[in-house]
Amino acid sequence: MSKEIHDQKCYPYHVDHLPTSFYQKALEELNESAEAREIELNKLKDLLSADKFTAGIEFEEDFLHLFLRYRKYNSSQAFQALKKFVNFRRNFSSIFQSVPEVYSKETPSTKFMSILPYRCPDGCVIVLCELGKWSHNELSIEDIKTICMFSFLISLRHPMTQISGFKMIYDYADTVKHFRYCTPQNISLIYNASFNCLPCRYKEVHCINKSALLTATWAILKHALPRKIRERFFFHSKPEDLLNYFPSSVIPTQYGGSLDSYHDSELMQKLNDEINNYPEKGMPNYF
Repeated sequence: MSKEIHDQKCYPYHVDHLPTSFYQKALEELNESAEAREIELNKLKDLLSADKFTAGIEFEEDFLHLFLRYRKYNSSQAFQALKKFVNFRRNFSSIFQSVPEVYSKETPSTKFMSILPYRCPDGCVIVLCELGKWSHNELSIEDIKTICMFSFLISLRHPMTQISGFKMIYDYADTVKHFRYCTPQNISLIYNASFNCLPCRYKEVHCINKSALLTATWAILKHALPRKIRERFFFHSKPEDLLNYFPSSVIPTQYGGSLDSYHDSELMQKLNDEINNYPEKGMPNYF
């Protein structure tokens, strides 16, 4: 990564306004003009009200704009994506509930998923998943699915996240013990949640500390992923290679960065509380 990127401003995860530059980014990358917001929103509402599967659901307007951003203000494509969300929400309602009292216990397993405190200079949220920290004796596989769900879904209440998307870091160290959970059913659910349910823009996926679990899951997923998404996966021979893609200030010290404290239990508890029975109609933005 160039010195210019390292020197750029990194926004915090928590932002209470959308900087002017991101309105321009939304226009250039997502076709989001004032005219498109009004016209495509009305088209989407008409499609939803005319469809028996979604008729009667009073969707939050912010939630509709989330899907419009996801599909670059193409109301027809946003409509199809939203129907998939509603269908997934109905079929897998259990992972849209809060995990009771998990973070009050402060077990090591609760720290397997971290939303890092700073975004990339381009506004992307950075999500770190350290699967090796998870013990099935402390958290069930269903709890893991829920935590993954709210880490992404609730983060999408930030307009900056809707526009910029996510960059993920998956650390596969000490994950051989989880190989038994690498079932077709679980992999299918992960795929459907990630690409048919959540309206996420995945900008980069970085995998470090290669293991048998990574080898097995990638052997299956790579055939299902569109080429555009496959090209956004990066497999690193050493964790320090992350510094070729991220400023050192946003990467934990264990991977060669300068970020000392990176897991925010209070934030994860807040997101856990907010997902409580996440409604089909969606939730409003934070601002």
